[in-house]
Amino acid sequence: MTNDSRYSKEFKDSIIDLYQEGGSSQSLEQEFGMASTTVLKWAHGAQKQMIGDTIYTNNDIKKGNDILKRAAVLLAKT
Repeated sequence: MTNDSRYSKEFKDSIIDLYQEGGSSQSLEQEFGMASTTVLKWAHGAQKQMIGDTIYTNNDIKKGNDILKRAAVLLAKT
């Protein structure tokens, strides 16, 4: 697992923007010296979904699902 904390949010956002504008993960890997799988992970995590009137990223939804799973386990124990 990579340590994403070594990259600033601004850097991540710029890489995601470049990928979404048509840059390939391999070209970004060569240009910026980072793994293409990291580029893909960031880009796929940043995809947005609209739920009701609110826009969420896939990462937001995953965090929410994790919280709901933990809550379900706690409720099942009672």
